[in-house]
Amino acid sequence: MIGVAADAADLSAAREFFELFKTPWESAVPGRRYAVVLSTTGRYEDLDAPVVLAYGSARQPLDDEMHVSIEDRQSDDVVWGDQRIPMYGHLATFDREACGLTVSGKSIQYEARHRTRVVRRIGYDLFREVRHLLTVGQPASRALIPTLDLHVELLRSVLVESAVPFVEVPPRPAGHDFICCLTHDIDFYGIRRQGVDRTLAGFLFRASIGSVIDVVRSRRALGDALRNFGALCSLPFVFMGLMPDFWRPFDDYAKVEDPRRSTFFLLPFKGRPGQSPTGGTDPTRAVQYQASEIAEDVSAAVARGSEIGLHGIDAWHGDDAGRTEMREITLLTGGERAGTRMHWLYFSERSPQLLDNAGFDYDSTWGYNDAVGYRAGTAQVFAFPGTRRLLELPLSIMDTALFAWDRWAMRRGDAWRHCDAVLDHAAKAGGTVVVNWHCRSLAPERLWGSFYEELLRRLQDGDRTWFATGSQAVEWFRWRRSIRFAVTADNDSVRIEAPAPGPSNKGGIIRTHRPGGATRETPFDGAKTYTACLETEPSETFI
Repeated sequence: MIGVAADAADLSAAREFFELFKTPWESAVPGRRYAVVLSTTGRYEDLDAPVVLAYGSARQPLDDEMHVSIEDRQSDDVVWGDQRIPMYGHLATFDREACGLTVSGKSIQYEARHRTRVVRRIGYDLFREVRHLLTVGQPASRALIPTLDLHVELLRSVLVESAVPFVEVPPRPAGHDFICCLTHDIDFYGIRRQGVDRTLAGFLFRASIGSVIDVVRSRRALGDALRNFGALCSLPFVFMGLMPDFWRPFDDYAKVEDPRRSTFFLLPFKGRPGQSPTGGTDPTRAVQYQASEIAEDVSAAVARGSEIGLHGIDAWHGDDAGRTEMREITLLTGGERAGTRMHWLYFSERSPQLLDNAGFDYDSTWGYNDAVGYRAGTAQVFAFPGTRRLLELPLSIMDTALFAWDRWAMRRGDAWRHCDAVLDHAAKAGGTVVVNWHCRSLAPERLWGSFYEELLRRLQDGDRTWFATGSQAVEWFRWRRSIRFAVTADNDSVRIEAPAPGPSNKGGIIRTHRPGGATRETPFDGAKTYTACLETEPSETFI
């Protein structure tokens, strides 16, 4: 059991941190024996533990007793082995030999024996960093660094190095390394609906002159350019209804993804641009279809196992708007709740609470229009501070961020380096990979389908990936968050309880760490109570 000594203002961030690092903890109680105390206050004299982890950038009593000099820094990268961990608040460097954790070659940690315990002093404010990541998030320049996951990994490493026995529930379903959600924002539904507008003009340019430019710049194969020219020639017949419309996302994705099932986010109303974060409106944000107009196609997609969510217009800034928009989706699906992702990824600091109030099951907006990676620094489903039920399914990889002319406009090799970094982290740390491939992206003029098919092959790679809809992934993490621990007074064993998994029927894993670095993993589905003994010799029982 980890006893946590933190200020009241930091406890909400601590609670969410320990949902991500799912291991036994509690607010530290004087007189109770702990395997380790994690303190962010500098005070731990009345707490009983052989090991103390003293986080904090401000000077602490231990620093005075050890006659340690401190230098204050702010917003710098901490080097940990071959990793760099961005810090967004203050740090303390110490006049000790640089080892383990450093900033510009200076140490931000040291170890001291203080009376009867070993204290590891770490010079940053853990829970304030967590709160920053879950509210402000990371800039696009740091998008590919899973900063919050690295904070979890660092604490896990410190516990192992300190020979502290503990159990955890990693963020991966039993039998898989991570969860992948294939999602699609449906901003357009058929080119025939557009008429003569800005979207059609952009299509004509990119399918003709733009395709030539892409071939010259090695961003597009000649065969794709020829397909675009063919689509241009067919366009009059498409508008006359003599040839099929080539923007048909439900059918196209069903062919490419089968037997995987994806999540489609649909617009509730056509012709509504909604309010922008600056308070104005941008007419180009309005779309030419609405969910109710494609009810038959929606029913067919649901029958194939796809999920339908809301592509919100004004839900991000008003709970009444959120309820109205969600109702347009639930009338089609017959459900009580829905997941959502905001159109153009509009979001504000109030959005989590407003979406929570409106009754959404989850949100999947927290990502980047212009980057690939981790807005909150984690691949895990998480809860924003102040929400009751809403969970966030963080967006990882978006096609337009990679390939759109007004974004990165990457060549395939560069795009793969970014995507592979996300996949490699998921294979190592678990969590989710949430892919957003837009409605038009398999069709002319984008023709990003070959990259998408290769991405699916790399994601598949045996059984390492559980392909789940957004609601299935969130449901699994909701189950993991329901797991409860009961640690004996002598910290020798842990009883682990959880309800049975939901409809997905995916359990998890109990990982037991013992002194000396030995680990043991055991499948766990909550059907029976599990007891892990934290002694040197393995001993587990199900009841």
